[in-house]
Amino acid sequence: MKKLDEKNSQLLKVILISILVFFAFWYIENVKNGLTVFIAVIQPFLIGFMLAFIINLPMNFFERKVYSKIFKTEKTKKLVPVFSLISSWILFILGIVIFLNVLIPRISKAVTALIERFPLFLDDLIDLLNKNKLTKNFADDAQKYINSVDWNNVLVQVKDYFVGEAGNIFDKTTSIINSVSSTIITIAAATIFSVFVLINKKDLKILANRIIYSLFKRSTADEINKVASLSYSSFASYINSKALSSLILGILVFVGMLILKIPFAAMAAILVAIADFIPYVGPLIATVIMMILIFIESPFKSLVFLIFLLIAQQVQGSIIYPALAGKTIGLPSIWVIVSIAIGGSLFGIVGMLVSIPIASILYTLMNEKMDKTLAKKEISENEIKELSEKVHYKKEEK
Repeated sequence: MKKLDEKNSQLLKVILISILVFFAFWYIENVKNGLTVFIAVIQPFLIGFMLAFIINLPMNFFERKVYSKIFKTEKTKKLVPVFSLISSWILFILGIVIFLNVLIPRISKAVTALIERFPLFLDDLIDLLNKNKLTKNFADDAQKYINSVDWNNVLVQVKDYFVGEAGNIFDKTTSIINSVSSTIITIAAATIFSVFVLINKKDLKILANRIIYSLFKRSTADEINKVASLSYSSFASYINSKALSSLILGILVFVGMLILKIPFAAMAAILVAIADFIPYVGPLIATVIMMILIFIESPFKSLVFLIFLLIAQQVQGSIIYPALAGKTIGLPSIWVIVSIAIGGSLFGIVGMLVSIPIASILYTLMNEKMDKTLAKKEISENEIKELSEKVHYKKEEK
């Protein structure tokens, strides 16, 4: 009777989940709109939590390695988290300022150089095509097309796009001001919330445990705590190892490009380091962008840059990152690709960034569950390997 009840309970769960999934897909647009509104409302708090998580990484370092050794007395120990938080925020803001001061001027310079050299590049390309009999007709057509383009009209169209067909600048200015104001308010609220979270993180942790252990039985609460701890360690180790690995890659690219006398060294180093946070897709995008910019300057140096960057990325991917990360992520390559694809398709760039640590958490939990189930069934890992190596053929009986 007990087994029957368990079966009925499992069946009921499956039916309920199936109904929920069905209605979710049936009303997918309404669900999507509802989620969009909900996320928009809680956006400052989400950003605040993300900021708190990022700032907490250097804050932990300052607490353990720096200020705990300076403030040793009972009276001064209270200053440890305060000074750690201030130092972490200074470091964070300093990083953003350096990034903007280095990258923005380089982008401006690169775009200016691209605009100035592009017509000359087109002329050189057409001359090159004219020298070849097979491509001469194509070159003539391209030249006619370029000459036929009314560049003044193109400029007017671009201007109309930004100003508007009716030239109503007031509406667009108002829209921009509203957008900027909304962004500033969101960032300010998120920053204040993150500071509040970091200052009260110990009290918030105690409060969270009080809620969890009061709502759930001990074993379930322990499991929730375990998942929370695993989630934090997975995200923290991924961000730490990836940030350091990307920084080293950026330095390698910068030094290498200076030695090889390839232009846009600083811009390439920053772009490659940032793009490296998005596995597979990020480095590809950074490579294509920099190759186009360098190609306008010098096609040969563009090829040299490609070869050099591929070597640098191989060194980083095969030696530097594994040495830093070790087995902290513990996710097979195939699941990395799958997680990036799913995360990117659902949530874009943000999805790609968080997909790997989330997949790592799910993969770890799934493996633990399978290990427990196999242990109950008394099936060893060696038996699984032996069964996997065997191929069974069943002959059809006549």
